[in-house]
Amino acid sequence: MKTLLLLIFLIPSALMASEEYSIEKHFQNPAKLPAHISAYLTKEVAPSRIASCQDVKPHEVFEAEVVQLNASSKAYLVKPAHMCVCNAHYCPMWLFSMKAKTAKPIWTHQATHTLEIMDKKLSGYRKLKEMGDEPTRGHDSIWSWDRDRYTEIDNTEWTLDTEKDCRFTKQTSQLMDGRMVQHSIKCAQQ
Repeated sequence: MKTLLLLIFLIPSALMASEEYSIEKHFQNPAKLPAHISAYLTKEVAPSRIASCQDVKPHEVFEAEVVQLNASSKAYLVKPAHMCVCNAHYCPMWLFSMKAKTAKPIWTHQATHTLEIMDKKLSGYRKLKEMGDEPTRGHDSIWSWDRDRYTEIDNTEWTLDTEKDCRFTKQTSQLMDGRMVQHSIKCAQQ
């Protein structure tokens, strides 16, 4: 009986542990991409980018995985299954909610490397952390639920100053009253 109670307690917390998804790795638990989402992506992504995937069948250009955003809300996380749709370091990613076989985009980023679905919540939904990194520049941003979709609440961008061997950083954050403030750090050590 104690073991059963322990399992009941641990399962919900395990489901809400932080999860990380990279453009370089295929999904561990792929889901069939609904037709509504495929149609949306075909319109959303430039035809020239999809056409660059010459040896890939159209239904294999993207992959999806069902992710848990809170105790009752699931969404399809979608990303390219092949780098032919991507730029050198970044790919687009999307989150779609499904209601009555209708897909609704609730988060989109056109140039990311990694998405973390955090264990921290705001407004009842898990926060998102999006990241990208190159040798000379990078970024990360935090997104929270605003009752209809995810909105960015914190963004940090940096570029490397090779002469001074340090980073120039610009951070934009949302205050509790909704105002956005911006800070610049001229030469932060790496």
